[in-house]
Amino acid sequence: METIGLRELNQNPSKAVARVRSGVPILVTDRGVPVLRMVPETQTPDPLRRMLESGDATPPAERGMPDLQPELAPDVESLSDLLLGERERERRR
Repeated sequence: METIGLRELNQNPSKAVARVRSGVPILVTDRGVPVLRMVPETQTPDPLRRMLESGDATPPAERGMPDLQPELAPDVESLSDLLLGERERERRR
């Protein structure tokens, strides 16, 4: 993650936005203190990734997808449905 100062962001915001669009997250600081994080919108993790990062789920020991845990996604009947729904939302952006 790149770090830039608030002054640099104010002087050249389009350059910072271009870097973020290219996939580089930027941390903006004010006198060395982090105040803002700019990340590409496409880096939003999917539900399974969020569950893995938060510790609500663990990756499978074997290759392949894990079985659905109903308490983690009560409104989803299968992981396939979850994945297809996530892909459909990505296409509509």
